[in-house]
Amino acid sequence: MNRIVKKASAAALAVIMAAGCLTALAEGAVRGDISGDGAVNITDVSKLAAQVKGIKALEGDALKAADINSDGEVNVTDISLLAAYVKGIRELPSENGFTMLPVAPSQVVNEEPATFESLKVDKAAKKAFEEEVAAETDLPIINITTNENSELILSKEVYTSCVVDVFNCDDEFVIDEKSAGIRVRGNSSAFYGDVEQIKKNTVPYRIKFDKKQNMLGLNDGAECKSWVLLKSDWDLIRNDIALRFGRTLIGDNAYCSDTQFVHLYVNDKFQGIYVLCEQNQVNKNRVNITEPEEGYTGTDFGFYMELDNYAADEEGNNYITMDYEGATVEDIRGEERQFVPAEYSIKNDVYTQEQVEFIDKYMNNVFKIIYEACENGKYYTFDENYDLVDAPYKTAEETVNAVADVQSIVDMYLLYDIVHDYDCGEGSFYMCIDFAKDSKVPKLQFTSPWDFNWAYNDSTGRYWAGAFCTKSFARQNGDRSNPWFIVLAKQDWFMDMAKEKWTAVQNDADGNTIWGCVDTEKEILSTYADDLNKTDEWATGSAESLLNWINNRLKWMDKTYLNS
Repeated sequence: MNRIVKKASAAALAVIMAAGCLTALAEGAVRGDISGDGAVNITDVSKLAAQVKGIKALEGDALKAADINSDGEVNVTDISLLAAYVKGIRELPSENGFTMLPVAPSQVVNEEPATFESLKVDKAAKKAFEEEVAAETDLPIINITTNENSELILSKEVYTSCVVDVFNCDDEFVIDEKSAGIRVRGNSSAFYGDVEQIKKNTVPYRIKFDKKQNMLGLNDGAECKSWVLLKSDWDLIRNDIALRFGRTLIGDNAYCSDTQFVHLYVNDKFQGIYVLCEQNQVNKNRVNITEPEEGYTGTDFGFYMELDNYAADEEGNNYITMDYEGATVEDIRGEERQFVPAEYSIKNDVYTQEQVEFIDKYMNNVFKIIYEACENGKYYTFDENYDLVDAPYKTAEETVNAVADVQSIVDMYLLYDIVHDYDCGEGSFYMCIDFAKDSKVPKLQFTSPWDFNWAYNDSTGRYWAGAFCTKSFARQNGDRSNPWFIVLAKQDWFMDMAKEKWTAVQNDADGNTIWGCVDTEKEILSTYADDLNKTDEWATGSAESLLNWINNRLKWMDKTYLNS
């Protein structure tokens, strides 16, 4: 970005810089307290503005206090930083020139491991109950026990101390009296945190063990602290089969959660059929990107982002905004529309405002590179500062491949074209990039498919992921189309990659095919029919109806993407 900067008077700066003290505040002085009255307020902004505009020069300690970002200059950047501080938008930069972000304190759930004894629960009675319910089902069972076998789990923010038991499974997967915390998770599925609704309804949960622990062999036995329990929808399988499709398409190229149907009990009360999943998070066994040390101010680490329509509503949440160039484009079906800006939450730890601004610039510039190459035939790339410069490439394919893990985008595109998730351009859609020297993800990668509550709708015989959502849906719920998919789906080379991947998966020699996913789901429904119908006797019938939709959808996918 080009900036026109008015500097402090040359004479004043020359004297101060020669003494090496522009950023060295007098003892007891406060950066930004230009008036010297002990407070930083609008008066100081006015004095700083008068200095920069040449109306009234500052001297001595006042001039030193006016160098807000400690870069040796007093200019419009300092005005912006000081004004933002006074308005409560951001903190002032520290003495090293970085604006340190507030670090939310992490909750220590259990200072000492939770046990049945510490929770005042009769272990013998608990084990007798678990033996009884295990005789009634063939599914694995998870039983969560809180204080006095009665404390309710009501908060989305604060973990409730608990003990976790997992049983009715192979001996190697049994978990006995493991100390953990549990809280409600989700947004609409958790009634937006409405405690009265949570009391009356089943909700999804997040478990956080005190120590790393595998659950039911998921993800090849990977041990992690955090796990997720998703409540089943009326058709049981929408999340399980979508993530099964995801694992088949993505393979080892990126991360996709493993899953397992379970019966869930909380304090010996049956909650229903749940799907045990992994927590989408930065972790060597999940999204494997570099994590910064606490307080780190550089940018050479990994960033994990979620397209998140709740980003701006969460206090203290770090997020960026993508304006998608304000572009108006035509989609693969010939529909013309302007892209709608969207917020992306930063899911990894960041410590400075400059890190947020860095990833904001990077993400918007990546999209611009893709958009300009695909829509306008203009080819840009990054310089060493991730600013845009003319690229040496001659095609959109070369240009996009230089900055994006295109295979990961293809894999996610195919998944979301199968399931037709209306939310893929607005919520629970993840990407990552790692700027570390030994990065495993050096280009923008699409990853971690999640949340299929708005999937499996409408026609089974048309493009969905690469097209704008229907106008009727947009009028009612806002336009949640995915601009990345829309721009790329019109490219012949991108669709050739999609066809190549679809053909390879459907012809997998080991039988790990998309149709194989359907067969596996049917087998689960047949084998565990009584267990899956425990909450609603019609549940497996609803799942069969969803499978009918999926069957018709896959026939269209084969016709469209399967190379002859």
